Amino acid sequence: MSRCRWITDPDVPGGRFLVPGCWNRAINGDQAECHRKDGTQTTAERLEAKIDKLIARMDHLEGRAALRERE
Repeated sequence: MSRCRWITDPDVPGGRFLVPGCWNRAINGDQAECHRKDGTQTTAERLEAKIDKLIARMDHLEGRAALRERE
C-alpha cells in the first residue's frame, strides 16, 4: 500500500486497525503526516528548496532591473 489509512472492522478491538507500514501515524496519532516507504522530505528540506527558488527568482528579477537601468 502506498498510503496509510485506518480500516474499520467491528471484530477488531477498538473497531479499527492501521494498514501496516505507517509507524508515524501509529506513534503520533490520526493527525500525523503519513509517510510512504519511498521516503519524504523533511520540513527543513522543503523550506530550503523554497528558499533556493526564491533566491533564484530574486536574482532573475534583479538582472532584469539592471537591464532596464542600462536602457
